Amino acid sequence: MSERAGVLAGKVAVVTGASGGIGRAVACALARAGADVGLLARRREALEETAAMVEPTGRRTVVATADVTDEDQVAEAVAGVAAELGDPTVVVNNAGGARFLAPLAEMRLSGWQKTVALNLDAPLICAHAALPGMIRAGGGSVVHVGSIVGESAQHGMAHYGTSKAGLTMLSRAMAREWGRHGIRSNVVVPGLVDSGAHEHYESDTNMGRLYSAEIPLGRWATPEEIAAPVVFLASDAASYVTGGTLVVDGGQTS
Repeated sequence: MSERAGVLAGKVAVVTGASGGIGRAVACALARAGADVGLLARRREALEETAAMVEPTGRRTVVATADVTDEDQVAEAVAGVAAELGDPTVVVNNAGGARFLAPLAEMRLSGWQKTVALNLDAPLICAHAALPGMIRAGGGSVVHVGSIVGESAQHGMAHYGTSKAGLTMLSRAMAREWGRHGIRSNVVVPGLVDSGAHEHYESDTNMGRLYSAEIPLGRWATPEEIAAPVVFLASDAASYVTGGTLVVDGGQTS
């Protein structure tokens, strides 16, 4: 329903981590809802594939390669999107992840800092880059993709969980400080998602089935099921929703 044609008509969105998984699904969903979309990630070939998937919607895309933890690269990428499509008024901070598991006693500071940079610094960098344009437009929506690991500690994932918990507070701070500009900020908090990001734990593996047993709905989410609430929060249907979190986990944390 939130993806009905026109709900985001006239909007320009930027999606980080748009090269696959949730980010690709979000980009396609935003386009189906009427937005033109700037696609940000490090891998151009994968971004081109996403752009090809958006093409049937008739919406325009701009492919912009950038390391989202690099301020200069992000500023250049967002400026490129604005030059071709107009100022982005929707920012979806989807890029993130944890590239290793380690108990706290063995956690190296370098690995901790890289994880925090990706999951917490990058959303601020990307939102900062789009902020002047959102202010000029009289408002906008920032949607962050969090994780249930930021809601409940998991062994070996303190670096990831801490960064995602911090993302929730960052979003609340954006809502508090930028609300006077008509800018909203919210977090979508997925549970387990069949996105290709957890190849050893996907839902069709033995481990995946074990995890599925902990989910009241009995299965993992599809990327499209995470994209739909992102579209809702980006749209005017959520015009009075800011500083919030929307958990999309099939009841896993209930």
